[in-house]
Amino acid sequence: MKPKKHTHKLKRHIYPTGNAIYFCTLTDCYFKIDCPLALGKESICNVCGMEFIMTEYTIKLHLPSCNNCRKVKVSGSDGKKHYVRRDSTPVVASLASDNAEDLRSRLNSAISKPTEDDI
Repeated sequence: MKPKKHTHKLKRHIYPTGNAIYFCTLTDCYFKIDCPLALGKESICNVCGMEFIMTEYTIKLHLPSCNNCRKVKVSGSDGKKHYVRRDSTPVVASLASDNAEDLRSRLNSAISKPTEDDI
């Protein structure tokens, strides 16, 4: 019987010796691979279920996820840094661009000299 071809959904396991491997968590699949050898391989995201290619960053993760599901650090309006999902960053980016435009207009009005009419 020929094994089924599919994209693997990987999870990292670290042995007590320190050796790390990825194994497939799908049913009836016994695929295992050393973590460094998973670089460039296709995998299924553990958050959204979409296929993505393993990068140098994702091979360090316990449960690899795609770029859209990872969290990024952003600064809030209060100045504190917090993490948001990457798919919600367009909302945060639009808020930041509104603030930048407001700041730019205030800066331009402060820099520009008022034109005085000669009498």
